[in-house]
Amino acid sequence: MLMSKRDFYSRQTILKDVGPSGQIKLENTKAVIVGAGGLGHPVGQYLAAAGVGEITILDFDLIEESNMNRQVCFNKTEVGRPKARVLKEKLSGQNPYIKILSRLEKIDANNVVDILKEADIIFDCCDNFKTKFLLHDTAFFLKKDLVQASLYQYEGQVQVFNYSKENTKGCLRCLWPKVPKANCTGTCQEAGLIGAVAGSLGTLQAMAGIKLILGLGSSLQNTTTTVDLLSFETNKIRWNQAPRCPLCSEHASIKEIQDKNYEERESFELDEIPAKEFTLIDIREFEELEKEVSVPSLHRPLSEYKNWVNLLDKDENYLFVCSKGIRSSKLVKELMTQEFKNCYSLRKGLGGLEEFRSKS
Repeated sequence: MLMSKRDFYSRQTILKDVGPSGQIKLENTKAVIVGAGGLGHPVGQYLAAAGVGEITILDFDLIEESNMNRQVCFNKTEVGRPKARVLKEKLSGQNPYIKILSRLEKIDANNVVDILKEADIIFDCCDNFKTKFLLHDTAFFLKKDLVQASLYQYEGQVQVFNYSKENTKGCLRCLWPKVPKANCTGTCQEAGLIGAVAGSLGTLQAMAGIKLILGLGSSLQNTTTTVDLLSFETNKIRWNQAPRCPLCSEHASIKEIQDKNYEERESFELDEIPAKEFTLIDIREFEELEKEVSVPSLHRPLSEYKNWVNLLDKDENYLFVCSKGIRSSKLVKELMTQEFKNCYSLRKGLGGLEEFRSKS
């Protein structure tokens, strides 16, 4: 026998701050969950339980056995099936009064607006910086509310961006003007994660979203909430709009969603290099210098890499150049794994340098 909708939600509608009117707000809300992993599971479960009217789950990945310790809606018999589709099935069984959708695609700059344009609120449950910044910037331009969560071993953080509200000041790029390099923190595969940490942060993320939908309590805009699950310490860090933020200030340089704003790049044309000052290092071999145009730079042959790499300063800015930009690009990728912070490769190598000179 199917429980009545009134009975289904009765334990939350008796709260004076929710009531029948609050339940209607939840039922009229369209939410998108990006990522059906350790965060996406508790977010989906609690949004479904609360009665959020339409939930779209976006994930292109397949279930693996290593997911089981934190993606608790899955079981071993479902290994190899699409995560988004299976989570949709589980949430549909949890609450018959709501609509659950799944999309099995990878989000990028070309499809992100189409995916998010009908949403009222977005839950960022992904695990990479490129997607996080893409979701954030799109939410900013579309004036959608966004709830982000991130995990690292025993710690996590939650951030809320209330962009549906007029005159909201401050954004993610006030804190991080550029997308961090992909290897600056470890993934859960590299660093490890206990499932309860993901469950705890996902539950907080869901509550932050429900709080936003219902207008409960004080605003969490411009606040980063951090949680340490070993010490059980929680901190709220408040921050202000950056005067020269590239997205939300009057000096904004990011005007629309473009691939170049989210590329985890190591190769640049000379006039694109983020660093204003850098040391130019030519990594061609000695015999190449005799045949090709010389470049005013330090000469460090790639074949002697082990002899000179330890002489470099990991905090300095370096631009590497070779004949065609292929070897220098591979070198920069290698240096990034060794915690070099500001290394760049000149796209097209010497050809890129000649193109720049001809334009100047």
